[in-house]
Amino acid sequence: MVENETQELVDGSLIDLCGATLLWRTAEGLSRTPTVKHLEALRQEMNAARPQCPVGFNTLAFPSMRRKDVVDDKQPWVYLQCGHVHGYHNWGDREEREGRERECPMCRARGPYVPLWLGCEAGFYLDTAPPTHALSPCGHVCSEKTAAFWSQIPLPHGTHTFHAACPFCAQQLSGEQGYIRLIFQGPLD
Repeated sequence: MVENETQELVDGSLIDLCGATLLWRTAEGLSRTPTVKHLEALRQEMNAARPQCPVGFNTLAFPSMRRKDVVDDKQPWVYLQCGHVHGYHNWGDREEREGRERECPMCRARGPYVPLWLGCEAGFYLDTAPPTHALSPCGHVCSEKTAAFWSQIPLPHGTHTFHAACPFCAQQLSGEQGYIRLIFQGPLD
C-alpha cells in the first residue's frame, strides 16, 4: 500500500480500463463546467465579435456544433508557432514537414497551420472562461485553464508509454507547451 493515497475517486480522476481511459467527474466538478448551451453561447459571442483575417480582411466564424467536422470558408485557422489567427489561404507553403509548414504573414514564424474547432465536450472543461487557447496540433479551442490542465496529464499510449493528449480528439499534443494562446485581429484579444 502506498502511504497518503486512497482508492476514493475524486473529481478529475482518470481510470484506465485496458486502453480505454475514463474521466471521473463529480456533480460538484461538473457544476463548474460549461453546459452545451453555454458553449454554444460562447461560440455565438465569439462570432458576434466579428474577428477578421488580418491579411484577407474577411470575417471569420466558428462553425456550429453540428458542423464541427466540416471546414467551411469562414473557418478560423491558426499558425501554431505564434498563435496568429487567419482565414484559410493556400499561399506560404514550405516544403519542409511534408508541406504542412507555413510562414505566418504577421510575424514570419514557421510551423503548422490548422483549422480551429471549439471543443464541444463540456465535461472536459475545468471552468467556464472564454475559449482563448488552442491545443496543438489539432486546433481544438478551450479556456486557458483547461488547455494547461490537459497538457500536463500523461494518458496511456499503448502498453509502455504515456503522452499528453487532446481530450476532444485524443491526438498526442506537441509543441513547447502543447497549447498556444490565440491572437485574433479584432475585439476578441
